[in-house]
Amino acid sequence: MRLESVGDHLRRPEYTGENRCLPCTVVNVCLALVAAAAATVLLGPLGGFLVLTGGLGSIYFRGYLVPGTPTLTMHYFPPWLLELFGKELELRDTLTPIEGVAVRATPEGERLIGSFASAWDDRIESMRAEGVSEEDVATLLGVEEASNVGEAAYVVDQGLRQWLSESALLADAAAAAVLEARGGEAWASLDPDERVATLRDLRKHLDYCPLCDGPLDNEETETIETCCTESERVLMATCENCDVRLIEDLDER
Repeated sequence: MRLESVGDHLRRPEYTGENRCLPCTVVNVCLALVAAAAATVLLGPLGGFLVLTGGLGSIYFRGYLVPGTPTLTMHYFPPWLLELFGKELELRDTLTPIEGVAVRATPEGERLIGSFASAWDDRIESMRAEGVSEEDVATLLGVEEASNVGEAAYVVDQGLRQWLSESALLADAAAAAVLEARGGEAWASLDPDERVATLRDLRKHLDYCPLCDGPLDNEETETIETCCTESERVLMATCENCDVRLIEDLDER
């Protein structure tokens, strides 16, 4: 097996390259140096060299040496230290599959990561010109094929998947294409339902209509009354230009 193939097999793209976390890298390099120093004392220079080489190799290919580092640094680094690296305090106990890849947590809530937002915008623009294909929908859902049967409606594995609008489908398909390239194992491991739910939440970060590039009315809410359940507030985002609905979901505020 070639060295390049071994490297590709070991590499974790969600934690390396442009997704590499500087605080995580600094912490893990320091730990590798400490471990190498201890190994040098116990095993001699060769032992220290092997430990250091293995540790730095792990950091280079996987982004970290200690499992769970991306979560640990955000939980236990003080805010002033995170700010030195351009990071902000993680407020939740768990990470979603797209945190650190598409969104980051801030005291005001989740925000899109700049590089992801730019890639998403570019992908929306190209898909708007070309149209969302059946292959794009299959990639979105992580299935082999999807068949279009109507406006924003597709048959997948003898079941029907339908989006709120063509604008919503365009947003989700474009985001999924970017996540397919940079989401790593966390994105690849999601089933179709989990992907749809994740993309629906991600769609709430858009401030324009993917279909016509018009502004959105993001503050519209509606209270729905039913005979069987408690009243629910529904958050809706509609394009002010083409009047197409992009978001219709429970308002959790």
